[in-house]
Amino acid sequence: MLSAVRNGSPVGLGAPPGPAPAVEPPPDAFDEADERPPQSGLQRRSVVVALHGRRAHLGAVALGRLIAHGLEAPLRGLCLSTEPIDASEVPAHFGIAPEALQGMVLDVEASDDPAGALASAVASCGTALVIVASHADEPMDPRFGVGQLAARALESAALGVLVIREEPSPPRLQRILLPLDGTPSTASAIRPVGEVARKLGAELDIVLVGCASPREAADEGPPVSTPVPFEPGAMVAPLYVDQPQHEWPAFTEEFLARFLSAIGHCPHGVSTRFFLGKGEPAAEIARLAWQLASDLVVLVWHGQLADHHGGVIRDVLARAPCPVLVLRR
Repeated sequence: MLSAVRNGSPVGLGAPPGPAPAVEPPPDAFDEADERPPQSGLQRRSVVVALHGRRAHLGAVALGRLIAHGLEAPLRGLCLSTEPIDASEVPAHFGIAPEALQGMVLDVEASDDPAGALASAVASCGTALVIVASHADEPMDPRFGVGQLAARALESAALGVLVIREEPSPPRLQRILLPLDGTPSTASAIRPVGEVARKLGAELDIVLVGCASPREAADEGPPVSTPVPFEPGAMVAPLYVDQPQHEWPAFTEEFLARFLSAIGHCPHGVSTRFFLGKGEPAAEIARLAWQLASDLVVLVWHGQLADHHGGVIRDVLARAPCPVLVLRR
């Protein structure tokens, strides 16, 4: 079962949308000063693209530019090498055309432990988020199901890490899938997503997963995601989602007003669609990412791998067909 609404109005789901062109940020996104959303404090922190190995990083650099533009943040390239190299040698060393790195601040870290060097940079208070590729031909970290470099970044992140498994071509941020579990603690971490969506003109697809209504939890059929988390202010799905004319519109309006606007501080004007998922959360998130042709999946992690959130993070990183941004609460 999957229900959906667009900006409060029910919509249907047909065939997956076709490929979308790369997003060009609207030139007049913030022409009016009074329309600018409250500053999150991320704008003065850098978006860092990790350059490592001998694989092309053009997709990561291009995606970094989009996100840095959305956050109004500086863009840095962190060049991780086991041997000392000069900044002028970076393009040749990593097989990147010099013009692709134009305008980036390049920092070179020569270390026998590139993962440790990246972890130190990620933990820096001057870093908003880091973008790191996870290639199939590098050693995998079984805890996260991604490469060791990406895993160390996820462990050390103070705010967020964007993991790219396959280089997106062309990179775009037009459709962002944002799963929420109906708790204020998760919604409190999503502020950067709204800022990026507003600046780039992207659409947010909100999906409620990971909480069951009392009626559904008592059914004899397959469980609906997971039991409702015990947290003050949490919301669960309406009892009669099969009768949307009764409860669905009011529930959608209240959910988005509370978790997206009031707690998540999503700016006005961001286009949204709201979905109610049923099933195991990671599988439902991955399925929606495929069906909606998402360009980015955003997850909120509470920092523990042993709890339910940790399992969802690991499984989505392994299954998602697009880059995954993990925000730390």
